[in-house]
Amino acid sequence: MERKKKGNVKLLVMAFAAMSVICTSCSGSPIQTAGNGDSGSSVASVMGAHGETNENIFSQEAINEYVKCIDQSAELIAKTDNEIVKFDAEDGIEGYRKQATVLENLLADLADVENKANAISGVDTKLKNAGNEYFTMVNDAYKASYEVWIFLTDYLVFCEDYLAYWPREENYDTTKEYYNELNAWYESAKEAYTAIDSCPPCMEGEWKQYGEILDLNDDIINKLYLANVYGDNLRYLSALNMSNRFETVEALQFEDILNCLIGEAEHLQAQSDLSSDLVKELHIYAELDEEERVEYEFKSIRTGKIRLSYDTVDTIYPSLYHSYDAFVIIKTGCISGEKKILVEMEIPGFTQSYKETIALDSAYREIHIKPPALASNLNLSSSKNAQIKVTISEQDGTLLEAKSFPVTIKSKYDFEWYSDEYGVATQDNILCFLTPEAAAISRLKRQAIEEITSMTGGKMESFVGYQNTRWNNHYVGTYVQVAGIMRALYETGVRYNMDPFSISGSNQHILFPEDVLEQKSGLCIETSLTVASALQSAGMHVFLVFPPGHAQVAVEVWNGRGEDKSGTGKYFLIETTALSSDWNNQKAFVDDANALLSENRLLGTSPISYYNQEEWYRYLTKEGTYLVDCDDLSAFNLAPFSN
Repeated sequence: MERKKKGNVKLLVMAFAAMSVICTSCSGSPIQTAGNGDSGSSVASVMGAHGETNENIFSQEAINEYVKCIDQSAELIAKTDNEIVKFDAEDGIEGYRKQATVLENLLADLADVENKANAISGVDTKLKNAGNEYFTMVNDAYKASYEVWIFLTDYLVFCEDYLAYWPREENYDTTKEYYNELNAWYESAKEAYTAIDSCPPCMEGEWKQYGEILDLNDDIINKLYLANVYGDNLRYLSALNMSNRFETVEALQFEDILNCLIGEAEHLQAQSDLSSDLVKELHIYAELDEEERVEYEFKSIRTGKIRLSYDTVDTIYPSLYHSYDAFVIIKTGCISGEKKILVEMEIPGFTQSYKETIALDSAYREIHIKPPALASNLNLSSSKNAQIKVTISEQDGTLLEAKSFPVTIKSKYDFEWYSDEYGVATQDNILCFLTPEAAAISRLKRQAIEEITSMTGGKMESFVGYQNTRWNNHYVGTYVQVAGIMRALYETGVRYNMDPFSISGSNQHILFPEDVLEQKSGLCIETSLTVASALQSAGMHVFLVFPPGHAQVAVEVWNGRGEDKSGTGKYFLIETTALSSDWNNQKAFVDDANALLSENRLLGTSPISYYNQEEWYRYLTKEGTYLVDCDDLSAFNLAPFSN
């Protein structure tokens, strides 16, 4: 089948072209050689009376020759920048390779000029130190720029050769074809990703995370495989939702990579601006007499001086705590040289204090900080305004900078159903409200065992998940356990809260399962999360189903025998709001279980229904319906917030 390109490769090229303007606007103009020496002369050393070099003898001619080397390097930089600015985005990968080659040649030429300058004797120590500072800054800056362009070239090759041909479901006639093509693509794309070893230090974290996002395709492939084996429409539709999430988060990660590279470019700009200022000072110094040179202090020597800027979140949803990469990103690096700093950060009343000593060098760096939440005295029952406090100090405690940034801390019950960044995939984050390990869920299961024992007349006395039952019929075994949970909810006094529920709004107040059990009441989403958590705690495969304006649970029936524990693709649909004596009564469950055991059908008298594959497909493809696989908690790097 013909592979179709994604439409964003040209966008990548254009974005990187914009980067070239930033990364190569970093040079100052060369300055004409100062002093009254012969511009064509060359002085290698100044000899003493016995033919030996005397470092205490200064020569204006040597100084002029040394400054000439500085000017020569500035001319090389200006020439290089002019070449790179002429880059045409339509040149694509070849253009980036040419830019990398130009920068590589510049570094070699700068090394030659620096060696030439270092060979000149008769230059005073102050001038030589300033010159060394200059060469260090420009070499560091353009070495970093070279590393960026090498990586951009590798990344663009990856985008054009792999990302551009990421398989889309609509291009294939069958699930098997889609699965086979995506599997082949992922294996080759992962190999190509692993082979890229040019990632600059400033973005190693972002590039690692990019690989983790790429691995979502492995989860998609597994879902598609089982969907094909079992004719499983829930796994199939879940795979499509995960594909949508991959596209979304991959695009967001690309933006993070681009922003990091822009930060690197701005750091290079600062280094280059300072080196240009230093060139001017070197000329000024060269024109001074010896007495004035003794008093002169170079203002553009900033060894160990750091740059600082910040990105911070403005709103934090505690329920999504584990999904945040950072609450503050410190963008920093030395203009030249090295420095150790003490970084402290906290959100008073919400997080513990973060404190770390960090060694900086002349490379750009991003420090991502998210301290652990407070272990006690944390009141998150309502939204509140807070401050992100950041302090940067010297190792000896000398304060360099203190900043505060406003942030809104939502209540732990607040949930965002839609965001501009994630779109409909924002709904996946509801997984953070699942709490299968909660003590309240364990108590609910114990109550469910009593109900199961009562309904089966003592023939089943445990919550076994997908293990064998005495009936050797896992439709019945699964059904009875779900019925036990529903009966336990009812018998513990939990009732359905009929307040409106909608996933169309941006924010909603949602109780955790333990709160539902404590308050004896829950919306459809809250009772669904409670039932799903209980089933998950027994190792059962559960989906959250969101028809328009509602929430339900689907649980898979597994055969529980032999080596094949991967599933069946058969599901019960659970209406968790059926918490009334008319529908959630023991007789209804027992009658349905007996009919299932003897006649392989349900009477339809209980809130647990069986749908075949066609019925599931019709039900789940209604406009506005969304499906969330509870097993995706780890794949999406989500976890319940505990405090």
